[in-house]
Amino acid sequence: MLRFLHLKTCEENMLRTRIVPSSRRIVPEVEAAIEIAWRATLARPGVNLFDGPVCRLEGLRSDAGGLNVDLSHTSYRIVVGTNFANPQMADLHGPDVMGNPLGVSCGLITSDGRLMMGRRNHTVAYYPGRIHPFAGSLEVKPVIDLFANVRRELYEELALEASDLEHVLCLGAAEDAGLRHPEMIFAARARLDSAAIERQLDAAEHHGIWSVRHEPDAISEALTTEDTLTPIARAVLLMCGRQDFGIEWFNSAAADHL
Repeated sequence: MLRFLHLKTCEENMLRTRIVPSSRRIVPEVEAAIEIAWRATLARPGVNLFDGPVCRLEGLRSDAGGLNVDLSHTSYRIVVGTNFANPQMADLHGPDVMGNPLGVSCGLITSDGRLMMGRRNHTVAYYPGRIHPFAGSLEVKPVIDLFANVRRELYEELALEASDLEHVLCLGAAEDAGLRHPEMIFAARARLDSAAIERQLDAAEHHGIWSVRHEPDAISEALTTEDTLTPIARAVLLMCGRQDFGIEWFNSAAADHL
């Protein structure tokens, strides 16, 4: 299941970030569970992770000029130990004990009218084997540029240069309600067709490509019949549809996924 945190379309100059102090609350029981989960994750065959810095979502604020995203710093170990391995901690101790990493997820629309995502391989930390957008954690820098992070992910996963992209648009934010994992959702229109993009797939994170015609009926059918879509994959389909097919289509299609 998923939750829409914000449905506001933003061009690049309308999306702003700032770094604020972390509001994450420390609870000994939670910290112990984080350590156990981290060790268990590292022990999985084929998993290669490190405890790097990530950005924690502190808040979203909308104004006349666009959308403001407040971020703090946390670590991947905390994210794995809370959101990925122990999402129930939010119910037991309150949502402020969670890592709440903010990621970026992108629906890629090709020149031949297909919306593409990846089929995740079995070495990823969460949702192995599932259909998921081209996505990633934010690169921790003094100034966080969300659009630059989207372009970086598309380059790393699909070798797409900035010149290969006709337009990138932020569609808002959604949360995987199971993992309590927030994501900024984007749509990118490519100048390449689906076959050319598929040939460029990096197998480090995805073992294949999944795509659907970017048309109302085809998206609706995929939402109904494709049971390996992750919650954020569903959010991308719905929010891309909201942008291109209208609010009435969105309200009808989203009713079964909230």
